[in-house]
Amino acid sequence: MRETIKAIIKEYREKRKDIIQRDIKLPKSKINKVVSVIGIRRCGKTTLLFDLYKKTGSSIFFPLDDDRIYPPTIKTLQEIIKIGKEIYPNEQITFFFDEIQEIENWEVVIKRLAEGEGYKVYLTGSSSKLLSKEIATQLRGRSLSVELFPLSFKEYLKFKDFEMDEVLTEQEKALLLKYLDDYLLYGGFPEVVLEDENKEEILREYLRTIIFRDIVERHNIKNIQVLKLFIKFLINSHTKKVSINKLTNYFKSVGVSVGKNTLYEYLGYLNDCYFVFPLKKFSYSLKEINQSLSKPYVIDGGFISIFNIKHSKDKGKYLENAVFVELRRRGFVENENLFYYEDNIGEVDFLIKEDDKVKYLINVCYELNFENYNREVKKFVKIGKKLNCKNLILITFNDEDIIKKEGLEISVIPFWKY
Repeated sequence: MRETIKAIIKEYREKRKDIIQRDIKLPKSKINKVVSVIGIRRCGKTTLLFDLYKKTGSSIFFPLDDDRIYPPTIKTLQEIIKIGKEIYPNEQITFFFDEIQEIENWEVVIKRLAEGEGYKVYLTGSSSKLLSKEIATQLRGRSLSVELFPLSFKEYLKFKDFEMDEVLTEQEKALLLKYLDDYLLYGGFPEVVLEDENKEEILREYLRTIIFRDIVERHNIKNIQVLKLFIKFLINSHTKKVSINKLTNYFKSVGVSVGKNTLYEYLGYLNDCYFVFPLKKFSYSLKEINQSLSKPYVIDGGFISIFNIKHSKDKGKYLENAVFVELRRRGFVENENLFYYEDNIGEVDFLIKEDDKVKYLINVCYELNFENYNREVKKFVKIGKKLNCKNLILITFNDEDIIKKEGLEISVIPFWKY
């Protein structure tokens, strides 16, 4: 086993891989703190970790799902650390462990390595044994967590080798908008973006893995058919308010027996694995927030596209979903400082709260025209005044403008610029 571990470490030291840089920087691992990269499967966590490893001196990268050491144990982890110290004696080593969940009780060793011995440690992993966000939970305050999402549109353009200049020719602009159209429909998973022909097959396989590994196996779910129906319903209801009570009654009317508490549990499981984000209505009352209907948003537009049973390509809804994911990518968290808003005047897609004040109001519409002007401008301004919010943003597919009305300004911004 010792020689095998040495061989794997050497392989990764010598490995060369063309990596397209993501627009995210991992924080420097601090004394007594472990950096854990968390997010949905296949969004690029391992590649991000490996990229930093290649830029870090005196470091060890080890994939704990390598079949040559399977099944790994605490002794395996201890041996990797021991060999790392032999390779870099008397140096401050940085350890990178991928798929850490493969080792039972791994946190005992990692805590000692980081807290007791002061080494820098980076972790990632996700499976039915341990969801990626639970890595931080296992370390109990000793972890700095970094969320990684599928590609942003800016990163997507980088993967397509498209350079965004301040001034675009008509041909460049046309290509940019085509890329945006594809991005909304097929999403930003790196493998999907780089694939020309098999996008849907890859996305279907991703979803099967998420359903069976992260939900069915993990939670020992027996009625898989109900879970699948629920997921399809959520996908087809993205950006719309969903009533679990009404859905339970609907299932019963078509002969499917399931309790509302079970559906709430399923929704929690889907949120835990970064697949669905239920967004609540803003209120200054915590009780009202909890009792409000949720709007589900999906991690990636590709899942919406392939499982949309109505075959509807409502691009405005795809755009709204993409804006939500972008807001999450920027660090706003659903039902903590990110909500939707609704009153007798109308609705606002996204409300961002800061220190108990409404900081931003954001609406999304595919294009601004005569038919939707009243809803998108007049009502938007009224709600802005009511909530004493001056930062009003309207995100579109390609429209750009500054609208001044009743002492307020609405910044109309194309998504590709936002």
